[in-house]
Amino acid sequence: MAEANKRIALVFMPFSSWRMPSLGISLLKSSVAQRGFACDIHYFNLSLAEQIGFDAYGRITEWFPNRWLIGEWLFAPTLFGENREADLQYVGQVLLGDPIDKITPVEVLLLLDLRDRIAGFVDRCFDAVDWSQYAMVGFSTSFHQNCASLALARRIKLHYPDIPIVLGGSNCADGMGASLLRLFPFVDFVCPGEGDLAFPELVEAVFNGDPTPTIPGMLSRQDAVDAPASPLRPAPNLDALPCADFTDYFAQLKRINPPPDIEVLIPLETARGCWWAQTHQCVFCGLNGAELRFRSKSPQRVLNELICLRENYGDKHRVHITDNILDYRYFRTLLPELAAQPLGLSFSLELKANLKREQIALLAKAGITSMQPGIESLSDSILKLMRKGTTRLQNIQTLKWSKQYGISTIWNILYGFPSEDPAEYAAMERLVPLLLHLDAPHRCGHIRFVRFSPYYRDPAANGITSLAPARTYGHIYHPLGEDDLRQLADIFEAEYADDSATYTQGLRQAVQEWQTRGDAVLDVFPSPHAIRIVDTRRLGEKKEYQFAGVAADVYLLCDAARSVRELMAAPAIRGLATESEVIAALDRFVEDGLMIRQGRQYLSLAVARDGQPATRQ
Repeated sequence: MAEANKRIALVFMPFSSWRMPSLGISLLKSSVAQRGFACDIHYFNLSLAEQIGFDAYGRITEWFPNRWLIGEWLFAPTLFGENREADLQYVGQVLLGDPIDKITPVEVLLLLDLRDRIAGFVDRCFDAVDWSQYAMVGFSTSFHQNCASLALARRIKLHYPDIPIVLGGSNCADGMGASLLRLFPFVDFVCPGEGDLAFPELVEAVFNGDPTPTIPGMLSRQDAVDAPASPLRPAPNLDALPCADFTDYFAQLKRINPPPDIEVLIPLETARGCWWAQTHQCVFCGLNGAELRFRSKSPQRVLNELICLRENYGDKHRVHITDNILDYRYFRTLLPELAAQPLGLSFSLELKANLKREQIALLAKAGITSMQPGIESLSDSILKLMRKGTTRLQNIQTLKWSKQYGISTIWNILYGFPSEDPAEYAAMERLVPLLLHLDAPHRCGHIRFVRFSPYYRDPAANGITSLAPARTYGHIYHPLGEDDLRQLADIFEAEYADDSATYTQGLRQAVQEWQTRGDAVLDVFPSPHAIRIVDTRRLGEKKEYQFAGVAADVYLLCDAARSVRELMAAPAIRGLATESEVIAALDRFVEDGLMIRQGRQYLSLAVARDGQPATRQ
């Protein structure tokens, strides 16, 4: 095949966020370019966001519960045809029948109208591109992109039967990929895991005239018939991978004229897998699929990549580090480098919540403005049930210090764990009024039972009688049978004793009120011999406290959780106060709601506002 014709297309369909380019296919574009093949990426999610409005698109991707699969339902008629009975069941049982998350009838009507408006969208995608110029077309499908991707793939295959269709992404992991090949005959290949090594080899094989190549890390139609175990082929050395190419995204974003104040997130990958999950996988987590092994890039490679991003795309966008968990070695290597030589970039990332104050200060100096620290509960017993490896006090410390150093925290409260103690949610409800000055949970929701999680792998060992594909799949993929849905589904419904919708009502209401209180403060202002605390957590009420001497020292020392024994050994207290004096001060702080106690540990709740750590040595 002539060099001029060495061209492939990669497609990104709705519904995935329009505010961020796809890291996966942008990496693949760079990988195939290294082998001499030109590649175009078509961001049809941007096209739909422009058509239906950016706010409406964002609500579907960011606000509706993921288990509703609204993005899939909206494109189901395009793939499977109209089915009024399935639609009525979806609206009644999923949208209006959800016992926890509510939607109004007006919103349902708006969704039905939206469904009608996008009926011809796949046709418009097909007509917008000359597909005959490509020797291969690949689709990235994760979360809500299956129906739209499959509908366009079928249309392309119908008109250009010789063009191989390839699917990849999280919807292809494990048996899901093999089932897509088996159920949809217009799909030729599926990548069930990382495609960095396998996909360029597949492209080269097809261009060399092999229509049915055997590529490690790829599934072909024959593989689907034989139903082998999914061949994973992870990249062993992330430093050897090319930098992602986002030029297609920014060119297409410019054409759709987005809102002028929108913040684009530029994805950056510094690691894959999860070092915590390798030994203590959280019971509800299915991230990383079957490949939990943690691998990270060298600090110098990350710095070089950041410089490249800044040079290519400017510094007005936020860099979103896509890792499931930050490599803790970066606190000794990468982060000090970023703090010492700022690049003018801001970052968001995910990490574990067992952070020290100095680490959060370093994150802020390095440019981190938003983080998701994996806080899923404020109960020690439920955190232990989750296998989180953190405590309630650690989580609250992280929220407090993040507030002090200006880092916004994205976190959730999850409930509905088999064998959890309902009393823990009443305790969390009582705790909420004390924390209104900190960032509120993004959501308070029921856990999902997902593929690859410990709950999925061994339900009986976790108190679950049975697992079945979420009923939502049956309403969307209505032509398929139960066995097909089980192989295709990522979200499942568990059968176990669960009355959480009842005993979490008070907590959920408290969290809703918390989410409205962005003006509440509990600030401590230290001076050499005293502290002043300002408290506006009670709506319409402002209190001020003044403490001096031992009481002030005790409060500042408990900026990090401490026991009485630890306090008595501190230089600021040792020999200067009796244990009874220290305990009296602690009791007063707890009674006034300025401090909380967990077992033998005490934690001050006020946020230091002098720019210095709220502590005395």
